[in-house]
Amino acid sequence: MKIEQILEGKPFMTEFGIVGYSTVALITEGDKKILYDCGARGCALQLKEGLKQAGVTPEDITDVVISHMHFDHVGNLPLFQNAQIHMSEVEWKNVCEQPDEWHCIQTREYIKGRGHLHFVKEGDYISDSVKVMELPGHTYGLIGLQCGNTILCSDAIKNRYEMWEDMKLMSVDETLSKKTMERVKTEARYVYTGHDTVLDMTHDTHKEPVHFNVRFANGSIFPV
Repeated sequence: MKIEQILEGKPFMTEFGIVGYSTVALITEGDKKILYDCGARGCALQLKEGLKQAGVTPEDITDVVISHMHFDHVGNLPLFQNAQIHMSEVEWKNVCEQPDEWHCIQTREYIKGRGHLHFVKEGDYISDSVKVMELPGHTYGLIGLQCGNTILCSDAIKNRYEMWEDMKLMSVDETLSKKTMERVKTEARYVYTGHDTVLDMTHDTHKEPVHFNVRFANGSIFPV
C-alpha cells in the first residue's frame, strides 16, 4: 500500500471568509486507486497536475471517499467519472435534509443525478488494508481512513494548531470533536489533517509556521 499527498491543505482564513484549500490524498493498493476527498473546484488544475506527477489520471481513480460534504472537500468530484463514491449515511442525510452554510449543494445534486453512491460505516474496508473510521465533531457524519499507523482524518483535525493546542474550530459538537481528536492522537503515528501537511505524532511541530505564497491577479507573488 502507498499513500501520497496530492494536495497539501493550508490553514488560513481572510477577513472575507474561509479559504478552502484542503488535503487530497491518494491511496494505492493492488488494483485500487482511492482518493480521499477531492478538493475545492478552484484547485482543479493543481489536483490534476498532482495526479499526473503520481502517474495517475482522473480516469484511473477507482474510489473516491468523501470525508464530509463541505465545499472545499468535494468540488472536483465530477472529474472522477469511473469512481465509486463512498460516504457516511449520516453525512448524506444531513446534506440532504439539514445542510449547513458550508455544505456543497451543487455536489449534492450532482451525486443525486449520477448515483454510484455507497454508504460506509465504522469498520468497513475500502480495500484490504484501508478501514473506515467514524470521526464526528466537525460534522456529525465525517469519516476518516485508517491505514495501519496512518490516519487520514480530514477536518476532524484541521491543522497543527488544533492538534497540539487542543483547539476545536468550526465543530457542530465540541464534545464529539474532543473525543475524536483524542482517538486520532491515540491510534495514529502519522496524521493527514484537513488543512495542513502530514503530522508526525512523535514530533512536536505546533511551533513551526506554515509557509505558502499568495499570487495576485497581476501575477505578483507574496510569501506568507
